[in-house]
Amino acid sequence: MQEMAFEWTSHPARARPAAALFAVACLVVTGFLVGQLSGEWLWGALSMVGLFLSLSRFFLASRYRVTPEAVEVAHPLSRSSLAWSDVNCVYWRETRALIARSDTTRARARGITLDFAGLEAELREQLREFVQLRVAKEAWR
Repeated sequence: MQEMAFEWTSHPARARPAAALFAVACLVVTGFLVGQLSGEWLWGALSMVGLFLSLSRFFLASRYRVTPEAVEVAHPLSRSSLAWSDVNCVYWRETRALIARSDTTRARARGITLDFAGLEAELREQLREFVQLRVAKEAWR
């Protein structure tokens, strides 16, 4: 019998259309200003591409997967996974959770952040119970 796995997708720009519209407007204005200041439209276009890439986790969807073996996340430009046996730090909040190897600043920065936007409250609670069974109580913050 195969155990349950949780999978969901988070798309912050779709969840916050006003913020997405404002971000796009900022990208366009910044690109225009850089193009005007440099005298080359190419620099403006490159600045817009660079800003878009830095905001890719907001504009593009991220996929999350929690299995009995590990937690995995596929962001637009990167993928990460962390085995439950390596987890020693969990910060669980209503809208998101941070899962990391340890409680150091560096480990938290390299940890996996789960975004619960779009998940029903019942499913979030099931997910929390699922994670509690796999991580030591001392790891919860």
